Amino acid sequence: MNREIETILNALSETPRLLKELISEIDSELYKEKIIKGKWSIHEHATHIAVGDIYGFQKRLKVFRQEEKPIFEPLSGDSFDKDFFLKLDLKKTINDFFEIRQRTIELTKAFNSNDWNKLAIHPEYKTYTPYIMLRHLLMHDHNHLYKIEDMGFGIGHVK
Repeated sequence: MNREIETILNALSETPRLLKELISEIDSELYKEKIIKGKWSIHEHATHIAVGDIYGFQKRLKVFRQEEKPIFEPLSGDSFDKDFFLKLDLKKTINDFFEIRQRTIELTKAFNSNDWNKLAIHPEYKTYTPYIMLRHLLMHDHNHLYKIEDMGFGIGHVK
């Protein structure tokens, strides 16, 4: 495993701690409030981050290991029932996220050089490799963390 991959994995391992810390600093009365009309609440963003590995990224890592040229469809939080993320218990989901994310990292550490070099077909990407997928996961985490922070401490201007 090279330095770039290790850097991404180290950053990904910090997301559960960052999420738990951030949520603990926000007034709980704001968790389920629709601060931006028609957009997700803090609760929805937080639970979405916490379960995203199970519903998408862990499955993709397994497919990368099993298939020579995987084919993936786009992932979207919109593919879940409207209230799916709201119905999840926030504290339990965040606490479970530590183990969930560790499992994602363990799956990547089992990759060999052949696995890391596989190219997948993905309609939203010109090139899609395990590294690109993990980098995307990190950016996805931080995008939602930013929105949570903005809604919890800011004026809710992030659309």
